[in-house]
Amino acid sequence: MIDRKTALACGVLIGLMLVAGVWRIIMRDHWTMLAAQNGAPWPLLWLFAFPACSALVVGALYWDSRGAKADEAKIQPWRQWAKSLSLSYCGGLLVLQGLIVVQSLGLAIPWDLSAIGRILGVVMAIMCLVAINQIPKLPWFERRFAPGGDLGPIYGPQYMRTQSTILVVFMLAMIAYELTVSSPTAWRSTPYILVATGCLLVWSVVWRCLLGRRWRLERSATR
Repeated sequence: MIDRKTALACGVLIGLMLVAGVWRIIMRDHWTMLAAQNGAPWPLLWLFAFPACSALVVGALYWDSRGAKADEAKIQPWRQWAKSLSLSYCGGLLVLQGLIVVQSLGLAIPWDLSAIGRILGVVMAIMCLVAINQIPKLPWFERRFAPGGDLGPIYGPQYMRTQSTILVVFMLAMIAYELTVSSPTAWRSTPYILVATGCLLVWSVVWRCLLGRRWRLERSATR
């Protein structure tokens, strides 16, 4: 639930990620990042996963804002929540991508960039965890266009509570992984996170369709 101004600000951050990725590939001395301890290379093209993830989150939030069937009193708390989440998320991924670009250049830097990246990843996960935990406290509203149609005053809040619980567990698993994985392979969590995120999106659509069907059946039974 973000407005156009916030979407444009996030678009600037996403544009900077794309510029950084293109610049690193143009200035490449090889097509891979620093090798891990097991010698496996890390493709430079994974740099574009950061703007892709940011665009997915920002696009979803902006689409929700355009498709809301509610008055301003219900939408405003969501916009404040989404503004903080989207800007923090895009800014954090931009910094994380910058750390990876600097690390790939092989410069003599006195700091452990992998450790800094892991700390930043944990901080971002905690930030998302706090934001997701606030979702059930926000007002429920129906959307004009959503899989499964309307959920009603009962299944709508139930859907939000279930989704937030699953996402909280997901974020806790991410934090535990980042705290236990060794530094050289810390960057390699990105593909697994993307796959898990895709599975959550599919499950979310299926669950919403089931609840929407249940709500329609109950309304037709009471008529």
